[in-house]
Amino acid sequence: MAKRAARTTPPISRPPDSDASTAPARRLPPTSLSRPPTLLKLGVVTPVLNGRLTFRACAASVAAAAAAAPGVRIVHYVRESDRSSDGGVEDLALNARCSYARGPDSGLYDAISAGLDAAAADGCDILAWLNADEQWLPGAAGHAQRIFESAATASIVFGDYLLLGPDLRPVAARREIPVRRFYLKYGVNYILSCATFFRAGVWTQSPGFDLSYRLLADKKWYLGALGRGVRAVLCAEYLGAYAQTGANASVRGDAALEQARFRAETGADATPAARVLARTMRAVEKALHGCYFPEAVSAPLFSPDGSPAPFSGRLGPFWRD
Repeated sequence: MAKRAARTTPPISRPPDSDASTAPARRLPPTSLSRPPTLLKLGVVTPVLNGRLTFRACAASVAAAAAAAPGVRIVHYVRESDRSSDGGVEDLALNARCSYARGPDSGLYDAISAGLDAAAADGCDILAWLNADEQWLPGAAGHAQRIFESAATASIVFGDYLLLGPDLRPVAARREIPVRRFYLKYGVNYILSCATFFRAGVWTQSPGFDLSYRLLADKKWYLGALGRGVRAVLCAEYLGAYAQTGANASVRGDAALEQARFRAETGADATPAARVLARTMRAVEKALHGCYFPEAVSAPLFSPDGSPAPFSGRLGPFWRD
């Protein structure tokens, strides 16, 4: 696992405030939100659209996480879009013993949804998704297992993460703070897929992603879950890494328009003052928790060809291309 200096941030946050929700539940096998399983079955979904160049590293990281967590059975569900044209992912996925399927989808979140549905139907206790340009760190599944088994009311576990450059080498290390609905509503989504796990019931007992969103469906889904009283717990460890390739959805030109729509649909104040306040409060809280100090990081990552590429060095939270 990634090794780091001790932190003062408590590993478990207090439960967020909740409010009522009338969103319909999905018609999938019911799974308890709070049952702590003795042997976890974890389903992780990787959606792929022309992701062959980074998929090897992604699959290798899942295999390494499985080897490091003998108390967790990990099944890797790969859902490749029929719009993919780079070829070769099927062979790579099958060689990595993934559950592979290729078919039509309406976008990223549709492909993730199909994989999460399949994992839930297969009886997975815990779900996650890992984009093709993301990696788990070997200790990720074990950390999640320990929190789920020790905190029966924890339904989402998220943690810290590394930021990788296009060559999949670390360029920054970002530590997080407990989830605040105010921060999510008015700021960035800091519950990142590469460092997040959730009980299957959080998915099956929700309406799923709003597929009319192309960029923020996960943020809206998390905000809805928190509003229904689902408890998210911070694991103060580096759990994953994602690559800043320049092709990430978050940098698309229509991101600002979708943000504006998100604020309107969630009842957020449309004035910039609320967003400035959220950013300022989040920055102050991170500073108080020591999240902005550089620290020594040792992480067993993988190169684009899937071979081990261990990293050891000092990283801060900021990076500019």
